[in-house]
Amino acid sequence: MVFPASRLSRVILIALAFILSTPAAFAQLFPVCSWPFESNGRGLTNVATPDTHATYWIMPFDTASGSMVIHGMYPSARFFNFTSYTETGQVLDSVADSKIAPDTGSTNSFATPGAKPYGAYTLTIGAGTGGSSNRLSAGGTRIAFVVYRLYLPDMGLDNKGGVPLPTISLVASNGTVRELRPCPFADAETSLVNLVALLNLNGFGQAANFLQQILLLANQRGINTGLCNPAQPGPTAVTFAQLPAGGFFPNPQTTYWQTPGLCFQPGKILVIRGKASVFPNTYTGGSVFDPAFDGSIQLRYWSLCNNDNVAPYPVIACQADFETNRGADQFYTYVISNDQAPPAWLPVSATWLPWGGAALPKTLIFRATSEDNSQLS
Repeated sequence: MVFPASRLSRVILIALAFILSTPAAFAQLFPVCSWPFESNGRGLTNVATPDTHATYWIMPFDTASGSMVIHGMYPSARFFNFTSYTETGQVLDSVADSKIAPDTGSTNSFATPGAKPYGAYTLTIGAGTGGSSNRLSAGGTRIAFVVYRLYLPDMGLDNKGGVPLPTISLVASNGTVRELRPCPFADAETSLVNLVALLNLNGFGQAANFLQQILLLANQRGINTGLCNPAQPGPTAVTFAQLPAGGFFPNPQTTYWQTPGLCFQPGKILVIRGKASVFPNTYTGGSVFDPAFDGSIQLRYWSLCNNDNVAPYPVIACQADFETNRGADQFYTYVISNDQAPPAWLPVSATWLPWGGAALPKTLIFRATSEDNSQLS
């Protein structure tokens, strides 16, 4: 659900009134709780071309408070990582699942074939350089965002992959430990408004303004209409170009390829064909070491998503690797059409994506995720 502008203003005022009415000592105790904002690509968070199979949990961190210690369990999912960002969303450091060493007596199912699931790990985040697989740098910034990102939980599991969210403790320079309770907010709108207000209250205006972009984008929904003319000629071929690093909390382990804006052409469909990279067969219970088909695993995850190419840039639909049909030669064919459901004429070997509203231009984004911090060539 997206707030109309008038309602959004009332919610912001209510959140500010609540925070400002608390004792000053409590208001300055920052952060108040762990993982205050969840982005899952639905409702308010369907902005900035999300992938429908990914969930982000966002945590602000005041590096002046000391260090942040995260205790978690390896989920049953395709991929997860922790990434630190500046207050304006630029990547500082990142560590992927297979690089996170387990606690003593536990195993990492993303690093060791046959390892028992749900092992435990501990990750420390602080200023300066990382220096080890279980230490994430927050750079030299005063305020950083830490994002816990998870792709494609196993079938039947929730978006956390069958484990609780990691716990967070703050360790001061004198050794004092403060364990944060989980944030109680149940919906994205309330969570984001409260977080923006709390950042502003503690003097982190630039970080607040960065997150405020989500609210600003969400409130542009429905403003842009009629940008495509059905009579204008369409391209004879569709090309993908690799996106530079940037955007809203980009994933350092993912490379993004995107088409230019495409307008619907009556009586025509869009067809995308390519060779499938080998991915792990985790969705039905396999491990990240089990290839979905013959060959060595080439990518941890890939998907194709169709999105509106105007603000707030919502996703229309995604098809991930495991739900993409492949032929005997392991080539795939995507068909994007302006039907309300997969059409009867769709070949059995093809995978369908809806076009969405015909009045707005669309852009296709292909994501390819590996375990490395450098983008794929």
